[in-house]
Amino acid sequence: MTLIKNLKKHLVNLPGWRTDRRIVVFESDDWGMVRMPSRRAYDGLLRHGIRVDKYYYDYLDCPENEGDLLALFNLLASHKDDNGRAPVFTFNVVLGNPDYPRIEADGFRQYHYEDFFSSYRTYNGEDLEPHWRAAIEERLIRPQFHAREHLNVSLWMDALQRADPETRIAFDHRFFGVRTATGSPHQRHYLAACHAISEEDLAAKIRIIESGLNRFEALFGFRSRTFIPCNYVWPTAMEAPLADLGIDVLQGQVGQNDPDPRQAGKKSARRHYTGQHNPHGQVYTVRNCMFEPASAPDQDWVDACLADIDKSFRWRKPAIVSTHRVNFVSGMQLANRDRGLAALDRLLREIKKRWPGVEYLASDELAQQLLGEA
Repeated sequence: MTLIKNLKKHLVNLPGWRTDRRIVVFESDDWGMVRMPSRRAYDGLLRHGIRVDKYYYDYLDCPENEGDLLALFNLLASHKDDNGRAPVFTFNVVLGNPDYPRIEADGFRQYHYEDFFSSYRTYNGEDLEPHWRAAIEERLIRPQFHAREHLNVSLWMDALQRADPETRIAFDHRFFGVRTATGSPHQRHYLAACHAISEEDLAAKIRIIESGLNRFEALFGFRSRTFIPCNYVWPTAMEAPLADLGIDVLQGQVGQNDPDPRQAGKKSARRHYTGQHNPHGQVYTVRNCMFEPASAPDQDWVDACLADIDKSFRWRKPAIVSTHRVNFVSGMQLANRDRGLAALDRLLREIKKRWPGVEYLASDELAQQLLGEA
């Protein structure tokens, strides 16, 4: 199995765009999302028999707090490349979270959301917007669009309106990530925001994305050029409208889960590579390096990621590192953040030692290279 996995790591780097530059891109998803809102909610869900203790995202991932952001930003600022530039994290942002009181007050008839800066105040009582803006100014982070909400709104609202027991219990605890029997036999949770089951549903999801992209521009003052669909699920039919909305690059992994909106339940797997173009002038990028310490704390993620980076550079490919927010948050378990930051610190030191000429780019900066703009 180790030999096969190693071979696959090489194969992902075979096709596509190449460069002699040593480029490293950190793509980090889910910032701004409220996954598990609190330890109290977690305990309450367990008491109701909802097993949120089985999956590390459920028992570790939570809203980032001031300490989490400052610890990560300070760590990034302490590492500089040969040009004096610190590593930059592409923060793939979830722009909003369900506004539970308003949804409930409306009798579950209409969906409402609050933006993620408001969510910080709702769940942590903190104003974190100044820290975001300072980190953007210092080029420690570069926001890009992940979702308006990391939630399949139509599927979730349908379950709430039907008073689905587990979904309503989770709602009462301000949690939508419940794994349950949803209203679709083809979806076991509500997290795949772009999973459309009909052409009408696809149109509704495109309107949500347009709303999210406009909100992104209003918050940050620039359009997001890249998009990483939640759970790597999106219909190919969505790509042309995304191009019309200014999305040039689709971040992802090798495999895309491609549901067919014309036939509920029908889906296919599409394979991509970095530099691959589609008919709409867009280009795909593929994460070829993994750094996810929260998923398996006993694994040596630094050595594994360094090996992935080495393979990328051997094939003259950019090293695109997948590292989710869950690795760097402490609200559910302080040791989780400490472990993730310690591993990141060691990873950055080793990268500079092994590849002194390394360049850190954000995802939209890589897009400029792929589209021949730089």
